[in-house]
Amino acid sequence: MAKKLQTKVVEVLLSLIDEPKTMSRMEIDPDYISELAQSISETGLLQPVLLRPTGDRFEIVAGHCRFLAHRRLDLDSIKAIVKDMTDQEAAVVRATENLSRSDLTPMEEAKNYQELIDVYSMTLEQVGNKFGKTAGTIKRRMDLLKMPPALQKAVHKGLISMSAAEELWPISNETDLDYYLLFAVENGCTKEVARQWCKQWKDSQRHQSEPGVETGGASSPYEPRPYYLPCDICNGPEEMEKMVRMTVCPICYKTIKENM
Repeated sequence: MAKKLQTKVVEVLLSLIDEPKTMSRMEIDPDYISELAQSISETGLLQPVLLRPTGDRFEIVAGHCRFLAHRRLDLDSIKAIVKDMTDQEAAVVRATENLSRSDLTPMEEAKNYQELIDVYSMTLEQVGNKFGKTAGTIKRRMDLLKMPPALQKAVHKGLISMSAAEELWPISNETDLDYYLLFAVENGCTKEVARQWCKQWKDSQRHQSEPGVETGGASSPYEPRPYYLPCDICNGPEEMEKMVRMTVCPICYKTIKENM
């Protein structure tokens, strides 16, 4: 039977608290900390942070943002539950809190899984069982961390979807990838459109390698080529030049979508 967390709440000096040893968040929005601090100043701390003792000090296990908000308010102490935990137990609790965030990005989710697997030697199956996911889902998320940095950043920022990034990933030429990625961010890109772009790129690479074809080196991504955009109705890829433009009000657009 799993041990229940201690429910006794104590006041702990901020000066005795250390931030988490490992950080699965890629960034913390300072505006969110300011809003949280404002809320705490008005209504108080509704949920204590979870700490574990480390010698004469304490490490944050859950509630990092609440701690930062208290520090922003120049408070001396914070309400906390203190519990002895191993490194792995603390990592699992921390990952559980992070994975429950509504603003969690796919890249941050992947980093949580990577920490549990690489640092604490958990298997894909063990991590999946902890969070109710299949081993395949865990692996797919972690594969995002192998992508080129430009794709990782775009996924993290929400500029393109994870599935679209996966379709663009095989474009191994950095210049070509940057070109398609820029076009995807500026014009929108579904999984189907990204797959068409990747196929288009592979076809061009194959044609360059055919015997007897004078290529004069690698083709520039800025050469004229068909551009595919997602259809607003079916999300399928279509050449931009063949797209039909319509001017409709939001209500009519919704009606068309609902009746497709």
